Formats: sequence, C-alpha cells, structure tokens
Amino acid sequence: MAQETFVVEEINPKHGFARVRPEEGTGWLHTALYPDPEFTRAPPFQLRKGDRVQGLRRGQTVSEVAWLTRVEPPWEEVERVAELLALLERWEIRIPHEARVLAEHAWRDSKEDPLRDELQAQLPTFFDLEGAHPFEDPTLLERLSAAMQPYLPGLALQPVQGQPAVRVEPGAVEVQAGVGSWDVPQPTFAPMIAEVNARLAAAGAPVRWVPTREDWMLAPPALAALLQKHGLL
Repeated sequence: MAQETFVVEEINPKHGFARVRPEEGTGWLHTALYPDPEFTRAPPFQLRKGDRVQGLRRGQTVSEVAWLTRVEPPWEEVERVAELLALLERWEIRIPHEARVLAEHAWRDSKEDPLRDELQAQLPTFFDLEGAHPFEDPTLLERLSAAMQPYLPGLALQPVQGQPAVRVEPGAVEVQAGVGSWDVPQPTFAPMIAEVNARLAAAGAPVRWVPTREDWMLAPPALAALLQKHGLL
C-alpha cells in the first residue's frame, strides 16, 4: 500500500485525534493526535494545523504517520521562552536548549519536557523518585538534614520510635506525619516540610522547599514564583 501525503486541518486534543486531508484529492480523514514514534524520529509532539505528514490510508483513517514538515511555533511563544531563559540565567540556571526547541515542546504539548527535566537536575528535590519510593527510602531524612546545613547548621531529623512522627533538632520538636498513600505520598511529609520551612523563614534563609507536581524543590521564593508563573512547578 502506497504512502500518501496529507495536510493537518484540525486537531481535537480532548478526544486525541486530528483531521487531515489528502494533499492531492478531496475528503477528510482522521489520525492519532501524536504520530507513532515507530515511524518518525521526531520528538513526541502532537500534530498542529498546517503540518504535512505522510501515512497509509486505511478506510477513513491514516496510520503509520510521519512528519514531512512541521509548522513553526508562534513567535510570541518563542519570545516568551527566550525571556524565561534570560531570567533563569540571572539565577545561574542555564538551560542547554534553544528557545525555539523548548517553545515547540510547550506548544505541541510534547510528551517530553526538557525544560522541567533540566530544572529538576539543577535544583535540589526532596524525593529521590528514581532511586526509591519515599516510604522505602532510608536516606530521606539524612538527605534533608544535609541539604539544610548551609542554612540551618545543626538541623537533624530522626524518626520517633513506634510513632508516625519525626523529631526535629534543635528543640526536640516532634512532628506528626500527615495522611498520605503509596500513590500520593506527599501529604505524609507535608507537616515536616512545613516545620523546616518555618525554621528557614525564622533564620532569614534565602530558600524554601516549594511544592512541585510530585515533590518539593529547594529554591529561592522569587525563583519559585517565576517557575509557578510559567507553569513549571
């Protein structure tokens, strides 16, 4: 079966499909919103109106879709990302990707997120999600204590024997764990993070533990506000 060329005319993200028309001929066909990575080496972007693709017509659908040409992301989106990268550099955070590349990831709702990945690599996080689940991570409290030494010298956190709580030194303050679950562990640790953040504030420290989608990140509040504004937390 011969490959044909199609032009994307409409996308429907809610239902996960795009409408395309044959470049030579008439009629409308449907295809998946994301081209199959088996047939294209391009990043996992969604289709956008104006893209030219190649694929196999099967009834009213097109399969084995691969890009021929992709429309460029809007210039205002590229400018927005470029401005963000310039602001991040003021915090000594340098992202090794061009603004246009990052803008296309955002505009096409990519299944990859290189900007978020770089931020997580350069800013400390609380969990070690690639190493162990938080409930099974024996170094969690030790890592937190170590990360706080530049701001809270002498801070130590130890589990309280037989209780769902931690003891925070100095002061022997016992903090009860919250109610979390295996799938959503953050509430378990939220009271402890709140205690540490309160101590950071009292000490006039320049950083706080700020919540992300699945974790906490150690960052200055102004930087956290910038990341929040751009939907990166």
